[in-house]
Amino acid sequence: MTNFLNATALAATLVLGGYGVAAAQNSSTSQQGASSSSRVGTVEAPRMNEDQVRTILGARGYSDFEDMERDGDSFSIGSAERYGKDVEDLRVDARTGQVQDEERLSEDQAKRLLEDRGYSDVTDVSRDDDMITATATQNDREWQVRIDAETGTVTQQQASN
Repeated sequence: MTNFLNATALAATLVLGGYGVAAAQNSSTSQQGASSSSRVGTVEAPRMNEDQVRTILGARGYSDFEDMERDGDSFSIGSAERYGKDVEDLRVDARTGQVQDEERLSEDQAKRLLEDRGYSDVTDVSRDDDMITATATQNDREWQVRIDAETGTVTQQQASN
């Protein structure tokens, strides 16, 4: 009987001792993981490839890209078109897709932007600093729209008929 009790005590010590070591390892690992994850926040975003840059720029109204090349952390584009206007020598951040030194939209480009987004009968286009206003029709309703010339963001209010 004494041998049985000794064997049980030894097994319990090994199991509980092993649990303590495992718990200590988990604690150490989770602390390392926490410090690793905090370092992850400082890691730079990966660079985009050419197709991703084309997609992002397409959403901002750019098309017909020529001579696109990666140059370190940016892309250089020899020429493109943005809402009907030719643009040359674009520099694009390869991590964010942001065009460097991007020109504001002109009134003609704003009209094209609205037409590309399904508006018709675009009239009364005018600029007030960085805001362009126009009257346009969409879904058989007339709208007074505002376009941010910096971002291309469109906001609308129904025009009185």
